[in-house]
Amino acid sequence: MVSTSQPAPARPAAARTAVAGERHIARLNARVSAYAIDSALLVGFMLVFLIIGGAALLFTSDFGANDPPDSAYYAFTAVLIGGTVLAWSAWNIALVAWRAQTAGMYLVGIAVRTESGLPISPGRSILRWFAFHPLLFHPLLLPLWGLFAYLTASLTLNQIAFGASLVLVVLCIAVPIAGVIAILVDPERRALHDRIAGTVAVHLD
Repeated sequence: MVSTSQPAPARPAAARTAVAGERHIARLNARVSAYAIDSALLVGFMLVFLIIGGAALLFTSDFGANDPPDSAYYAFTAVLIGGTVLAWSAWNIALVAWRAQTAGMYLVGIAVRTESGLPISPGRSILRWFAFHPLLFHPLLLPLWGLFAYLTASLTLNQIAFGASLVLVVLCIAVPIAGVIAILVDPERRALHDRIAGTVAVHLD
């Protein structure tokens, strides 16, 4: 008996990739869990540079025997803010460029890919980090940028520098909120930094 049914047309490779990608796109709870783990690590980074800056401040005061000079307080602030932000940025950029994962993403089991499913390049990792990434513009960093805004206003009296530092304070609140909203309304659950960098978070097999 000869069948009159026709075989289904082969699905284009791009369409097959899209279907597979939809099946493995990272869920919101996984991304929130990874963000919470990375946030705990950020606290650790802040404590490390708080201890380093505090130790330097203690040494300049002869272990509390004298009042530290103003320059020592400025150095403490520079170590706390600059050290935390630079080390935190370098850590995460290197991890994503190497493994396509932050530490939190590794523990949760998700990774970053390009929208076409390819591994992420170092350049795209850098772009993704500075494109309003909620781990860079984090609410935990808000006090540091607030302190920076205060020092900028009191030391330089430069309104442009003061305004720029206040923008960083606002971004630490707005970026995480905008990221969640972007994930909720995007069919591939891409956050704001994913859209700008052309990336998507996926579950690993």
